[in-house]
Formats: sequence, structure tokens, C-alpha cells
Amino acid sequence: MATRTTNGSGSGGGSPAGEVAREVSSLQAALLAKLREEMPGAAVEPFADAAQKLAEEFGSVTATAIAALAAQPRPEVQPEERASRFQPGQMRGRLNQLIEINKRYGHPFGLVVFDVDGPGSRNGDPSGGQETALAAVGAALRDSVRLVDETFQLGQDGLCVLAPNLTTVEGVQMADRLLALLDELEAAGGLRIGISAGVVACPEHGTDAEELLRKADEAMWRARAVGQPVGVGDLQDR
Repeated sequence: MATRTTNGSGSGGGSPAGEVAREVSSLQAALLAKLREEMPGAAVEPFADAAQKLAEEFGSVTATAIAALAAQPRPEVQPEERASRFQPGQMRGRLNQLIEINKRYGHPFGLVVFDVDGPGSRNGDPSGGQETALAAVGAALRDSVRLVDETFQLGQDGLCVLAPNLTTVEGVQMADRLLALLDELEAAGGLRIGISAGVVACPEHGTDAEELLRKADEAMWRARAVGQPVGVGDLQDR
């Protein structure tokens, strides 16, 4: 579904999600070594098949662990702020509020939409796998956005970040930081999650909620069409 599948080239530093992934990776490496020890005479293909199945299982374990991390609130976030994080249905109200602030005071803001594609669950439930993928991306976002930024779920496979006083360039940088963190997760724990992102800013791309959301969604789809992870909204029809 997404155009970017992480390739292990990023560096997310010492994020909690990365630490979990590294711990799982260490266990996976130990089990692979034991598997090879127990299959000394096995042909390459059967061992490769077994190793692939093991990697898929550990990818799912990593996703579940990071989903649990995502459920833990950051200590510095106040209780009244937590309710607006990752909650569907509240994004429109906050978006309209930011638009009014821009009209009255001239304060810009950024809007970034993410389409997420992740591993299926070990029980074969695609919806469960998608939920853990969204939670994993949500946890990574917590390490790549500012405290004033707010993240909302859009449907079953999307997230939206509203970022006060953020320009288009800074919105792209936010998406790039997320990609780097997801790179770290794949490098450390084999967790393959793909995303596509669409970035717009107010008033640069418009001052209407529907227009901004449409342009962000179109930018994301244009990026997918050309195999790029991040797209920027079109200015031409303003």
C-alpha cells in the first residue's frame, strides 16, 4: 500500500522503539545460530525458508512490542493533551481552530498525512496487523515530532499530523525523520513498514480545511505513483 519500505539505512538514534527492535534482533540472531547448528546438513533452500518464517514471526513480535510502547503516554505530555493524540474524529475541530488562528494572527501550520502499510498479524488477521503497524508508526512519530504537534488516526491505514508554526520544508523534514526511525526498526528488528506522506502548509497551500486535506492526499498519491516516499502539495490552483 505504501511506496516506502524501510531499507535499514536510517539512523533513529536511541529511540525506545529502536531499543525494542534491537533486543528482538539479538534474540532472532541467537535463534538463527541455533537453527543452523541443529540443521548442519540442511540444503540452502530449506534453511532459507525456515529463516524467512522466523524473520516474519519476529517482525510481528517487534510490531506488537512497539504497539505496546505507543500506548504509554510521554511523561512530559499533560493529561489534557493526551486525549487528542491518536484519536479519530477530533482532527477536523483542531484543523479548523488552526485555520482561524492563521486568519487572525497569521500563524502558519503544517499538515502531513501518512498512509501506512505494515506486516500482517501472526494469526492471519489483516486488520490486527494493520493496527499494530499504525501503532508502530505512531510510536516512531512520537520520537520525530515536537510536543506541540498533534497526531490523529485517519481511517484504518492513515495518520495525520497537525503542526503549529511549521512550514512545508519543515513538514518534509518531519516525514524524513520518521522514515529514518522506521529504517532503524527494520535494520534492528526486521519490522517492515512502508509509508507514503503528503505535506502541505497553511497559508502556503490554502486556508480551507477541505482544500488542505485534498492537496495533502493528492500529494501523497502522486508520490506513490512515482515511487517516492514524500510528496508536497500543489500550489497552482490556489
